[in-house]
Amino acid sequence: MRMTDESNDKIGSIHVSPTAVATIASQALLTSYGVVGMASKTAIGDLAAQITRDPHHGITVTYRHGQLVIDAYVIIQHGTRISQVASSVINKVRFQVEQALGVPVYQVNVFVQGLRMAEDAE
Repeated sequence: MRMTDESNDKIGSIHVSPTAVATIASQALLTSYGVVGMASKTAIGDLAAQITRDPHHGITVTYRHGQLVIDAYVIIQHGTRISQVASSVINKVRFQVEQALGVPVYQVNVFVQGLRMAEDAE
């Protein structure tokens, strides 16, 4: 991702790595209502993330045609409204990334990969 100063006295540019954006997004994601964990697109990706202990394995960041798109793969708590959790994640991730970087987020996509029962209910 590339950010530039639009004023006439340009002195350079700032490059933010997708990993940095994913770190900000994962912190926002894990503190969102109803989210109990992150997942990968595939089971093989989950296994690889567990081995490498990748802290943001459930986040994919792409920068296409000048627009920032974030995909979040989540596991939510059983008994919560999926639409409410997804909406909360979208709003929180968008807000945190925009506040930290000053770059508008075009789209946040939430993919629910599973449900987890509450610890005390098992």
